[in-house]
Amino acid sequence: MNARTGDTPPSVVTPGALDSRLVHHLAPVGCQPASAAPAAAPEMPQPDVETAELWAIPRLSEARRAALRDAWSAFWSSRAVVWGAAIVAILVFGWAGDAAVRLDPYGITRPFHDNDFANLLVAPGARFDSAWYMTIGHEGYDLGSRPAFFPLLPAVLSLVNGTLGLSLVLGILFSSACALGALYLLHRLVALDFGLAHARTTVWLVAWFPGALVLSAIYSESLFLLFSIGSLYSARLGRWPLAGLLGGLAATSRSGGLLLLVPLVVIYLWGPRADRRELSPSIGLRPRYRPQPDLLWVLIGVPAGLLVYIAYLGIATGDPLSAFSAQAAWHRTFVPLGGLAGGLWSGVRSVGELLLPGVGRSVAPDSHSIPGEWLDVREVVLCGFMLAGIWLTYESARRLTPAYAAYAASGLALPLSVPAHGSALMSLPRFELVLFPLWIALALWAHEHRRIRQLLWVFGLLLAVCSGLFAVWVMAP
Repeated sequence: MNARTGDTPPSVVTPGALDSRLVHHLAPVGCQPASAAPAAAPEMPQPDVETAELWAIPRLSEARRAALRDAWSAFWSSRAVVWGAAIVAILVFGWAGDAAVRLDPYGITRPFHDNDFANLLVAPGARFDSAWYMTIGHEGYDLGSRPAFFPLLPAVLSLVNGTLGLSLVLGILFSSACALGALYLLHRLVALDFGLAHARTTVWLVAWFPGALVLSAIYSESLFLLFSIGSLYSARLGRWPLAGLLGGLAATSRSGGLLLLVPLVVIYLWGPRADRRELSPSIGLRPRYRPQPDLLWVLIGVPAGLLVYIAYLGIATGDPLSAFSAQAAWHRTFVPLGGLAGGLWSGVRSVGELLLPGVGRSVAPDSHSIPGEWLDVREVVLCGFMLAGIWLTYESARRLTPAYAAYAASGLALPLSVPAHGSALMSLPRFELVLFPLWIALALWAHEHRRIRQLLWVFGLLLAVCSGLFAVWVMAP
């Protein structure tokens, strides 16, 4: 589990407007409950000749062109909201100097000296953990809190031999490229089972989810999404050597990468698999397919990523297990599903404190003197994200294959089992972001209930607010 610096909400930022033309593009295609009366067919938009020419890439199938088009549209529109809201927040509320000095004392996230305009342009992609990743990339690991950040992103940043400003810009571009690749693969994966319309909706929900502001920042989420989705997509197609390799790379970017073993093994044994003829449904827990030697690509490849990092830490710091012991420096302890009770209690207590001031408040260790009412708002919001995650895990079990449901459940259980002292659900939206089965299930639900536009408006509003708070050093995602 990646470490976290302090996150605390406050000032409200005016959200960016959602492009109505793009929202119309996402309208559901004839999805309604069976009991409902047939609805009139939605009016189809006029074809965009210029866009059609742009994406008419030779030798690409229509499905691949659709995936490229939808991934790009969802990404650039959501980044416009992120950058617009963040820049407006800085111009209105300032650079939050005290917090910036505490959390980035060496000014790594403001590397362009005497050029505030350049610093303003890169600010939406470089806050909080970005400073840690860049520091590790330039200086390496020590025995303090750094090993909690897994090494693949710092390794990429270390390849940039130049100034901090160049490293920061290239880091933002690298994360953005990984995010685009992840959205493309997600579109292709969803289209295999649910069609292009549901794939398009899933990509948009992921890109506009409030926690997705880090997809274009120097954070590991876009890199992890690229390799985790790529691994499961490869498994779905029966390409097991590639699935194991990508799973191993995912395990070097985040601790949650090891959980990919769960869905990969389930896909191997129970399917669906494009490399095997569909057999009759399995009875109970009996596997549909027998294990073959190619399963070793997964069983060895995914853990190998973590083992390589452990070995490296042993050589570099003398403590191979410092990736796990470093969590204590971030006030996290292992309590199986302890975040459930802690998050619920924090949410209820914070509601009581907001309604009846003086009920009692526990100051989080990362609060940095943020006003208590904002801490209460944060805990209520995080509790809402936890409840939404539990509901979407249930929807995943109802609507998706066992492999996706198992990944959603195990992936949500991990952050809930390592609660942070004072804020049990710290950074939960960011951890939920990478659990893409949740968003596939949400897309299916939204099509069924015709709620795509409403969801995107809510996500867009929250994305703008979170981006503004992130840029002024008030809330880490």
